[in-house]
Amino acid sequence: MADAIDGGHGDGGAAGFHAALTPFISLTLAKVAGVPVADQLERCLADIEAICAAEEQPTTSDFTRLPELQHAGVRLQTMWYKRTLKPAWTGAAEFVDVQHHLVIALVRKGHLALHISDPKIKGLLRAALIRDCDADAPLTWLLPISRSTMAAAFLENGQARTLWLSGVHRRSATKADAKILAGQDLDYSLDPFDDQSFYWSAARSRSAALEVTVGVSPKASRVWLGKANSIEGFAASAALLINAVAAAKQGVTEPFRFLATPVQALDPAKVKDGYDLSILPPDMLDDGEEDADTVNADAALVISSSLVVEAADGSNLSVSVEINGSAIGTVRLEVSVTRDGKVKFKVSDPKPAGVDDDAFNRIKTLLGRGVGVNIRYDSGHSVSDRQIYALRMPRIAFSHFEAEDFSGYAVKQEKPHDLSKIGKEKSLFCWVQNTHKGWLACDDGANEKADFIHLDVSGPKPILSLIHVKGAKSDTAGRRLSVAAYEVVTGQAIKNLQWLDKQALAKGLSQAVRATNYWWKDGEPVVKDALVEAIEGLGDDYTRRVVVVQPHVTEAARIKAEAAKTGVNRLRLDQLSTLLASAWRSCNGLGAEFTVIWAK
Repeated sequence: MADAIDGGHGDGGAAGFHAALTPFISLTLAKVAGVPVADQLERCLADIEAICAAEEQPTTSDFTRLPELQHAGVRLQTMWYKRTLKPAWTGAAEFVDVQHHLVIALVRKGHLALHISDPKIKGLLRAALIRDCDADAPLTWLLPISRSTMAAAFLENGQARTLWLSGVHRRSATKADAKILAGQDLDYSLDPFDDQSFYWSAARSRSAALEVTVGVSPKASRVWLGKANSIEGFAASAALLINAVAAAKQGVTEPFRFLATPVQALDPAKVKDGYDLSILPPDMLDDGEEDADTVNADAALVISSSLVVEAADGSNLSVSVEINGSAIGTVRLEVSVTRDGKVKFKVSDPKPAGVDDDAFNRIKTLLGRGVGVNIRYDSGHSVSDRQIYALRMPRIAFSHFEAEDFSGYAVKQEKPHDLSKIGKEKSLFCWVQNTHKGWLACDDGANEKADFIHLDVSGPKPILSLIHVKGAKSDTAGRRLSVAAYEVVTGQAIKNLQWLDKQALAKGLSQAVRATNYWWKDGEPVVKDALVEAIEGLGDDYTRRVVVVQPHVTEAARIKAEAAKTGVNRLRLDQLSTLLASAWRSCNGLGAEFTVIWAK
C-alpha cells in the first residue's frame, strides 16, 4: 500500500496547502549527476530561487518552501512564490499584475522530475539541461532524458493521437515548414512521400503499456498527462512516468514510419555551405518557453521578417535581417556542430542599421537561442531546432497487401471470354465472384467504374469496395517481380476514385445499360435496382476501399527480394513499393483504404 501524504512536521498550514493542490501533470524529467539523493530536492528548489533572484525584471518574492512529502514511492517538495509584473497592454505604472507560481520537485529511482508553472523559468531550465549556459549555473547538475529513451518509454506500441512535425526540407511556397496532425493512430496516416522530410518534435500518444494518453516533448525532456485532482494523484502519476523512463531501454529506431530521423554520428567538418535560414514562429512550437505576450510578439516579428544568408566559413553564416524589404542589421551566426549531431548557436559581430534596433536585437536573441531555427546546407545536411538531420530519399515501404491462394485459378486469365460465365470458370473474375459475398456488380467495359463493385454490410460498418483486376504476366511458380504488371491497373484504380462517393456511384450504376453488367447478392443473380437501392441506403459512416487484384507477385518472390537488400529484384521491389505507396497516398487523401491482393 502506498504511503499517505504526510509532511511529518505537523504543519497544519502546509497540509491545507497541499490538500488544495490540483496541478496540471506536466513534468520535466532528468537524471542527476553529482548531487546526493538526500540533497536533491532542497538543491533543486534553491537553484530555482537563485534563478529568480538573478532576474532584474519582473520581480519575485515571498518564496515559501513546504516540508518534504512521500507518496507512491516518490519524495516530493513544493515551493510557491509571487511574481510582480506590468501588463503588456499598458505602460502606466499604476497597473500591476501579481502572479502566484508553483514548483514541485520529485525524486524517484535516480531521476528527478520538475513541475514549474512559471514560463519565465522553463527556458532557463532547458538551457541548463542542454548545457547552453555556464557550467556552474543553477540546475546544470541535471541531465536530460534522451530522445530515444523518451520514445521507448512512452510511444512504443502506442497510438499517436497528435503529432507536431517540423520540416527539414528547403523552404518552398508549395510545402509547409511545419504542421500539426491529429487523428486516431497517426502512424498509419503519415504520407511516405510528403512526410519523409518532417521529423516529430512532440507527440501525444495512447500508451499501451501505461494505459494513459501521454504527451512527449523530447527536446524539452518533458511529458504531460492532464490535470490532477489531488497532490496524491499528481505523485502517483509522476511515479508512473518516472518508472517508465527508468525501465525503458534506449531504442535505435524512431517510433514513426516515414519521418526523418536525427543524425547520431557525423563529421562536423562536412556540414558546410549554408544557403537557407528560417525561424519557426513560436506559436508553432509544441513547448512554449515564454509567457503568451512574449510568444505573440516573437511570432509577429518572425512572420514579418526575412533572413538573407550567405555561407561563411564551415557551417557558419552571414545573416542580413530584413523587414518589409528593408535591412535592419547584419550578424554572423556561428553554428557549432558536435559529432553526435547536436548544434549550438552563437551570434557575433552584430551591426544594427538604426532602422528598428528593437526588432533587430530580438531576432538576434532568437537566433542565439536556436529554438525553432532551421538551416539548410548545400552539403545535404539540415539543422532544425539544434539537431542535425541528413536529407535523403529512403526506401518507401508498402505493407497494405494481402497474399491470397489462387490455386485452381488461371492467374494469367483476367476474365472469361463469355462474361455470362463469371463464377463458373477459372479466371480472376471468377475468383472475385466466388470469394466475395454480399452485394457484387461487374461493370467491365469502356468508362467502367471498376471491374467489380462490392458492398459488404455483414460487419459493424458497411464496406464499399471498388475492385480492379489484372491478369499476371506469367503463371510459373518462380516468376519474378514485375512493376509493369501493376502500372496500368493501379492507374485505373486511381482515376476512378470519384466512384467511392455513394451518390455518384448509385446514379452511375442506375444509368448502366450495357450487356457486360452483372449483379449478385451472396453469389446469386439479382436485379440492378436492388444493389442501387442498397447503395443509396448507406449512411455516411461506411468504409471506402480500393482493391487491386493482380497475382503476378508471389509472397515467396517478395520475401526473397526484401531479404536481398541489393540487386535487380530488390530494385524492382523498391520501384513497385513506391508505385503502390503512391496509390495508397491518393486513396488515403480521400479517406479510403487501398489494398493490393497478390498470390500466396
